[in-house]
Parts: sequence; structure tokens; C-alpha cells
Amino acid sequence: MPAATLSAVAISGSPRAPSKSKLLAELLLEELGRQGHDTRMIDVADLPAEALVARAPAPEVDGAIAAVGAASIVIAATPTYRALYTGVLKALFDLMPQAHLRGKICVPVQTGSAPQHFLAVEYGLRPLFASLEGVAIAGVYATDDQFVDGAPSEPLRQRLRDVALAAAELARATGA
Repeated sequence: MPAATLSAVAISGSPRAPSKSKLLAELLLEELGRQGHDTRMIDVADLPAEALVARAPAPEVDGAIAAVGAASIVIAATPTYRALYTGVLKALFDLMPQAHLRGKICVPVQTGSAPQHFLAVEYGLRPLFASLEGVAIAGVYATDDQFVDGAPSEPLRQRLRDVALAAAELARATGA
């Protein structure tokens, strides 16, 4: 009997386009797709604002939350805002039910203009995943100098490939 197909969902928490953090999430999804995962990108900036602040229901938000709940691997990608992550990313996570990430492999991806905020992944995204019982793995923090003409440098691309491989191996091993 063939192994079940695993799925990966990336959530782009950037309110702007183009976005370096979204680009990194897209590259992670491409790599996971090459490994046979079903993939989906959720761009929080495209979701209805009234629904993100729980003022009105929206099928787009319900669908995004359901896709995260069905995924084996959840990637959260965000630029660094106020030394943490964006409010729109937090707004979507705030709508998720308790234990929504239980047993899921969670990959933090964050971009920033300077290396001084590299710990934002540890004190921001990792606890965000843990609050919903996700299993956070070592992710990616990338600075502007790791991009050349808007594209990730080869060492950064290699880091993304390594993280995708680790996430996929853990998801298979744990049956996430």
C-alpha cells in the first residue's frame, strides 16, 4: 500500500507585496512539492480584514484555518515587525482553535533588515506554534544581505532545502 501523501501549508504574514518572507515560503513549498507533498500558500493580506479581527465570518478565513488543520507541515513566514512578527499573522493564529497544530511539524521563517533580530524566531514564532501545540523545528531567519537582486543567495537556498528535508523527514517519521 502506498504511503499517504503529506501536505504542507505556508502562511505568508506579510502585509506587502513583493515580500521576501513570502518568497522564502514559496521556495520551501516548491521543495516540499518536489518531495511529493501537496502544497498550499495562504496569503493573510488577501483575507478579509473584518474576519481576521473576528467581526464577521468569511469562508476564506474558515478555509485557511481548515487547510492549516489538515496539513502535516505548517510554515509561518513573516517579516520582522517591532522585533517580532506581523499583526496580521497573529490575527490568523488567534482565530485557530486550541490544539489546532497538535503534532504538526511547524517551520518558522522570518526576514529582517539586520541580524540583531534573529532571535525573534525563538521568542516569537516558536511560542506561537507551541501555544497551539505545534512541534517547531529550526527554521530560517534571513537578512537583506542574504538576497542578491531580490533573490535568495545560494547559501540561503541551501538552508531552505535543508529545512524542507528535515520537515518532511519529521512529518513522515511522526505520521503528522
